[in-house]
Amino acid sequence: MKDENLFHTVLCDLLGIKYPIIQGAMTRVGGPRLVAAVSNAGGLGVLPTFGVSPEKLRQSIAETRTLTDRPFAVNIVPMGRAFTESRAKIVIDEGVDIATTGRGDPTTPIVSWLKQHNIKVLPVVPTVRHAIRVVEEGADAVIASGCEAGGHVGTIASLPLIPLVIDAVKVPVVAAGGIGDSRGFVAALALGACGIQMGTRFYATHEADVGPSEKRSILEASEEDTVVEAMLTGKPVRVLLDREIEKLLQLRKQGAADKELAAFATEIRKLSQRDPEKQTVVAGQISGMIKTIESAEDIINQIIEGATAICNKLHLLAGAQ
Repeated sequence: MKDENLFHTVLCDLLGIKYPIIQGAMTRVGGPRLVAAVSNAGGLGVLPTFGVSPEKLRQSIAETRTLTDRPFAVNIVPMGRAFTESRAKIVIDEGVDIATTGRGDPTTPIVSWLKQHNIKVLPVVPTVRHAIRVVEEGADAVIASGCEAGGHVGTIASLPLIPLVIDAVKVPVVAAGGIGDSRGFVAALALGACGIQMGTRFYATHEADVGPSEKRSILEASEEDTVVEAMLTGKPVRVLLDREIEKLLQLRKQGAADKELAAFATEIRKLSQRDPEKQTVVAGQISGMIKTIESAEDIINQIIEGATAICNKLHLLAGAQ
């Protein structure tokens, strides 16, 4: 591919990858097939641990290694000391070289635990305060994730958050939240980020471990079809609107007490477990941009090719001045 090295950044050197593109960890969605496909295409695939048993995690790591010889990572969400220690131990025992960490219990010293074993650690952070803390603990880079992202989110949008974090820390900063194509990729680099993390765009891939109906819900969504709801997990999480989520919102609008809302949220989770067709889809605002299901390789190639074209156009515009 022409100009394929144009986007080689410090993140590529840190992680040993070709392109500075990380696949965000997604429970149920990002299994070995997707993770390996992203890594084989030059990015960094990431396995989830949230909602994954220790045995399943070990199996997923082993299976991923049969599908790729490229670097990949495991994401650990600090969900209390016992959970976090058990997943960190698996990452260490299995010799995984890279870990991302999600939002969770801020008192759990996951970064320092992993760094003791020479694992490269990239925490996802929603604020400057969080970024400074994890860098002090030894993080190799940080992933600044704006509230446009799917999954657990903060309150600050990507456009202000990314440069604020870049100005506050002396490690590489990866941009996340609201990025789904070459335009977002170039914009992130223009803000000073060394790369991007995308989750929702990789949801709509052939390799994603979800059924056609879930992928179709991404394709049919608009930018207005997501909502941030705290009752589902105890922390604010961005999901696609569906019939059950709309019922939950209506209950709140009618003045239901927190106890009633929590009980209904529990029923939503149980319904998701019983019926694969009734899963709550965790996705970001870029859902409105996604109109096709592609392979992970095609998505990455399209981003690099599109970004090259954008940069060439900007170069011509600058030269015309």
